[in-house]
Amino acid sequence: MNRSTLAALAIGAAIASIGFFAGNAEARRPVILAAPPTAVGTVNMAVVFDKLAEAAEWDVKIKGLEARVGEELKARKRELEDLSKEVKDMPEGAAKEAKIDSARLKQLQAEQWGVMKELELDRERSLKWQAVYRSVREGAAKLAESEKYDLIVIDDSKIEIQVQRDKNAPPLEAQAKGQISQLRVLYAGRMLDVTEKLVVQINNAHTANMAPAAATPKR
Repeated sequence: MNRSTLAALAIGAAIASIGFFAGNAEARRPVILAAPPTAVGTVNMAVVFDKLAEAAEWDVKIKGLEARVGEELKARKRELEDLSKEVKDMPEGAAKEAKIDSARLKQLQAEQWGVMKELELDRERSLKWQAVYRSVREGAAKLAESEKYDLIVIDDSKIEIQVQRDKNAPPLEAQAKGQISQLRVLYAGRMLDVTEKLVVQINNAHTANMAPAAATPKR
């Protein structure tokens, strides 16, 4: 066997060896699979809040409280007006001074009562939004679980940027940039919209929760 033949055999063996090790390396390399597609649903929160039975019940409760507060304020105002007329018609003297002091005290009490009731109304309005948002969040989780959604997001793609000039308002540019910074969705297709499904989910759950309470006899 001549030298050229030996050299050819050596080169062939080297190539085979490289191929063997390369094959082993490929076999040991971890297989990276592409992430599965994400099932996404979008929700129009304005529509949800408008159609929820729980939100409507809160509105009735708050409007009732507002009406009672308004009637009480009117009654207190009439009382102060009558007291003012009474003081005006009284002759000067100790009795009139005492009545003026009484009127001032009632006015102060009425003002303090008004502030207290406004805080109470504000608290009720806050509790409404907290409770409704909690129901929306829980309803979205149940909807995602039952219909296999991986992600449900608020669709704010249709919100228009609105700016206005006002004495105490920030510059128009700052208003526009501030609103843009709060937006998250630039586009969402109709097929992704699960708003109506979410409304049905939440209203059904609310009805189911109310039924046991209504069935419980009062003592």
